[in-house]
Amino acid sequence: MLVFRVVTALSLLVPSLSFADTIWLDNGDRITGTIELLDGGRLVMETEFAGQVTVNVERIRTLESDNSLLVKVRDTAERALSIKPSETPGRVLLLNGLPEPTELKITDIDQMMVPQPFIQDWVLQGNADASLDVKNADIDQRDLAVRFNTEARHGDWRHSLAGNFERYYSNDIKSRHEWESDYDLSWFFAEQWFWQTSFNHRRDHLGDVAKRTSIGMGPGYEWWNTSLTRFETSARLDHLRLENRDGSSSNFNALGLEYGYQRFVFGKRVEVFHNAETLVPDDPDVMFIVDTELGVRYMLNSWASLSLLTEWDYINSDEENVSVNDTRYRVGLGVSW
Repeated sequence: MLVFRVVTALSLLVPSLSFADTIWLDNGDRITGTIELLDGGRLVMETEFAGQVTVNVERIRTLESDNSLLVKVRDTAERALSIKPSETPGRVLLLNGLPEPTELKITDIDQMMVPQPFIQDWVLQGNADASLDVKNADIDQRDLAVRFNTEARHGDWRHSLAGNFERYYSNDIKSRHEWESDYDLSWFFAEQWFWQTSFNHRRDHLGDVAKRTSIGMGPGYEWWNTSLTRFETSARLDHLRLENRDGSSSNFNALGLEYGYQRFVFGKRVEVFHNAETLVPDDPDVMFIVDTELGVRYMLNSWASLSLLTEWDYINSDEENVSVNDTRYRVGLGVSW
């Protein structure tokens, strides 16, 4: 008799360990199994006794899962460590590492699935901004600036591509004309540690330095990366080549220090971002080079945005024709994806 009770208890315990997901329906029924997918207003669950079951999400009162799931709401995808039931019908509590859980309306969830490398990665995200400033007062000024950046992750790899173009006119005299491209390839060899290889090329059609090309690599650390905030730092050993407008060129090495910060506020309606890069070259004539930006982006809708950006380029050099202290302000419209 005792053996029968032990076997019965174990038989009841094993299913609960194998199938840790539970959904509660609006008619009081409960289904236990493993959530496979939520898409198109339907939730697919694998059960032990009924096989695969499909449920209309509008009939789900709440649900619970101790498994890690990829949750996509509108155009935002994030990884939930677990999902807990909510006391409010039609809602769930999403735990993603933040101090407080996020309550979601079940019908607002576009997709929910077990993370797979290909599904979780290649979720392309980025933005592009353009600003055009035309003034016809005492000075006829026409300024055009376009910038974009995009990022994709695939397994342990992250690809980042950025570009920038600026052309300014004052009384039909071109005062600035340059473009810049940047590509970073990061390999995450640990959960937060990564090894980064970076390539940058800048072309200036008016400045004393016509071209600046750099390539470098080094370690980095992602301090945190959630749906609301992101911050990372990296250090690289770079090799730079400068081609001057007079035809001369120079090569030198430099220590590169870089950080990036991103923060969403007001329900992801407003984004604050700050990126900075400092180069300390082994050139005795140049002490350091700073390239930094600080901006605010306001989302007009799910894809259009209004941005305010400040850029600062600074070169501390013993030679006056090499020293730079340039601050620029932009207001522009953009798109996000």
